[in-house]
Amino acid sequence: MSQQFQVGDYVNIDLELEIVQSLQHGHGGWTDNMFECLGATGIVQSLDEDYDIVVVYPSGNRWTLNPALLTRVDLTSEQKLALQRQQTTANMARTTAAAVPHQALKVNDMVQICSDLEKMKIYQRGHGEWAEAMVPALGKVGRVIHLYADGDVKVQVSGGSWIFNPLAVTKVDQTHSTEGGNEERLNAMLKKLFDAQLTGDIHEELVKAAANGDLKRVEDLLKRPNIDVNGIFAGHTALQAAAQNGHKQIIHLLIKDNANLEIEDKDGDRAVHHAAFGNEPEILELLAKAGADLNVRNKRRQTPLHIGVCKGHFDVCKILLSNGAHAGIQDSDGDTPLHDAISKRRDDLINILLENNADVGTCNNNGFNSIHHSALRGNSSAIELILSKIQNRQWLVDEKKDDGFTALHLAALNDHCLAAELLLTKGNASINIQNNSLQTALHLAVGRQHLQIVNLLCSKNANINLADKDGDTCLHEALRHHTLSQLKQLQDVGDSGKTMNIFTNINGYDKRPSVVIACTLVSYGADLCIKNLKNQTPFDLCPDPHLCRILTQKNIEYKQEHSKNQLLTETSSSVECLVCSDNKRDTLFQPCSHIVTCHSCASRVKKCLLCKENVQTRIKIEQCKICSERKASVMYKPCGHLIACEECAGVSTKCLACRASIDSTVSFHELCCSETNDSISVKPEISTTTVPSNTISDAVALARLQQQLQEIREQVHCPICMDRLKNMVFLCGHGICQNCGDRVQECPICRKQIEKSIILYT
Repeated sequence: MSQQFQVGDYVNIDLELEIVQSLQHGHGGWTDNMFECLGATGIVQSLDEDYDIVVVYPSGNRWTLNPALLTRVDLTSEQKLALQRQQTTANMARTTAAAVPHQALKVNDMVQICSDLEKMKIYQRGHGEWAEAMVPALGKVGRVIHLYADGDVKVQVSGGSWIFNPLAVTKVDQTHSTEGGNEERLNAMLKKLFDAQLTGDIHEELVKAAANGDLKRVEDLLKRPNIDVNGIFAGHTALQAAAQNGHKQIIHLLIKDNANLEIEDKDGDRAVHHAAFGNEPEILELLAKAGADLNVRNKRRQTPLHIGVCKGHFDVCKILLSNGAHAGIQDSDGDTPLHDAISKRRDDLINILLENNADVGTCNNNGFNSIHHSALRGNSSAIELILSKIQNRQWLVDEKKDDGFTALHLAALNDHCLAAELLLTKGNASINIQNNSLQTALHLAVGRQHLQIVNLLCSKNANINLADKDGDTCLHEALRHHTLSQLKQLQDVGDSGKTMNIFTNINGYDKRPSVVIACTLVSYGADLCIKNLKNQTPFDLCPDPHLCRILTQKNIEYKQEHSKNQLLTETSSSVECLVCSDNKRDTLFQPCSHIVTCHSCASRVKKCLLCKENVQTRIKIEQCKICSERKASVMYKPCGHLIACEECAGVSTKCLACRASIDSTVSFHELCCSETNDSISVKPEISTTTVPSNTISDAVALARLQQQLQEIREQVHCPICMDRLKNMVFLCGHGICQNCGDRVQECPICRKQIEKSIILYT
């Protein structure tokens, strides 16, 4: 979790409105009532299962926020007391308002339910919530059967019982007459109203009977001459009511009576939407066989699959997908069902969507594709599943948003270490890729003081010295952050007697995140002398002399260690056989005098791998002829014999093999390289010099472009002949070329019968 927030922390939002709205997507969303969050300090109340933060504000409102928005603040005791007093006042006002209707009601009281649907949806927030099945209760009289401690009331009404906000019910006054007969008559009237609730609307009775599963009543009503099977009550048809409540026999009856499967309610929901909401997979299969459109969208542009995923109904999603529901349709926010499944952290839903060809590359209205969204939410299991499905589309891992952020940037920004590690190890994400501000993931991690991410990126060989658009390297950013934190501490101290020691007080100094990050960067090779566009080195941004001394010492240690490692690397690479890479080089080629292979591989080499000269003689290198303890490693010149080790070669003036005078010697390392012979022409593909980094990056970019081109070809070419472009589509949404289309009777993709084909013109 970002910054490791704890319950009771005081937090502010210091970001601009557009950024806040963007980051809130998928973390509770944004409403106009949340403007109070931008100008007030809140208190962390709890942490939910998605690692989002619930913050309570002085008004008493509680908002679920993305932890990336929040900055911990330190308040004085007076400020804390004032903030707590404001919240206490707000809570008391709310409690008093809720307590009034609670005190005015008792069990067995008769109450009338509010008839305004929109008001009811507002009243029910936080009070049992609103359900479409509650529609028949609107405006009806019911009986209070239970009172809850928080003021909510449970009311028996319209053949069922629901929990209501006390503000949503009105007590029906009963005249307390001394004449028992009057009271009896009044109670009888109320009971009759409560039990019957008859209005004379035959379609109301049909919808209610269908919702309650009363098969006999539905059969009787459908026999009436003036009945309309598609009649609407409270915005719903009988088919929609039965679909949501899972009454299969009634749906069979309504479909047999020619009920319209595609009628919409006021929210644009059809029977298939209601069945998905009610977790009724069997009803969905029945509706699909009857010809219902499973890809239809409501006014929020949601398909039944969107609703099934959002509600977490796995069986509903499975039935929809098996009956041809499209896995990649976007809602009004641009989210696909895959985006929703990632937000819900439902690996089973993610897996089944991916198996049914959900498009990972589709972006929502905020520019997040599924990999971006997983990284933003820190859903590492989703990232792992997605990466396993896109092995031929690896370029998607480095796909950028409009602001240049990749999935790795988002994971680093939000301190999702496991997600970042998966992107790097399994997704081969480009660790040094830069956003529109030329920031790498390491820049963002340093700026947010995410130590774990910094360590990960450094250990994966991130380029620490890359500069952003201001010319700042990661070390500039780290030391700037350290200085700002020191100045803030200086301001908080206030006492001039303590300010002199603020930079020299090192109690727990080395454990501060800003210090640890700066030291880590230098330990991995951060340059202390690079200047930004303001002509500032990192040390120019750090007035802390103690930290400067530490970093200078770390820099010296790094250079010493780097030199030692470089020597070891050169030595190990020079003794490794260039053919098998398993054994050490131990064979001298003549006449070029190069050592490039082991004795086992030497017989297979016809030309020297370094100079391309024909190999005439292969001489296995033996033990030193002088000490017989070490391998011979020095060649005598001009005779060309290699018979002595380094220690013994220095004491000889003549070659022991031919007794010729020794003019000079050549070391084993030099014999392994091409520089021992000036006439040798080394070709680029066998050069032992380092390939420039820009050449490597160009090759990677070329490979990605080739992958993208291949994917585009697959999308636009006919899936049958693979030669011609698609220029004919069917009603199922799939397409092929006209030549192939004229010869098929069913879609080659989904196997549905072709009812109509449409020619595309370009």
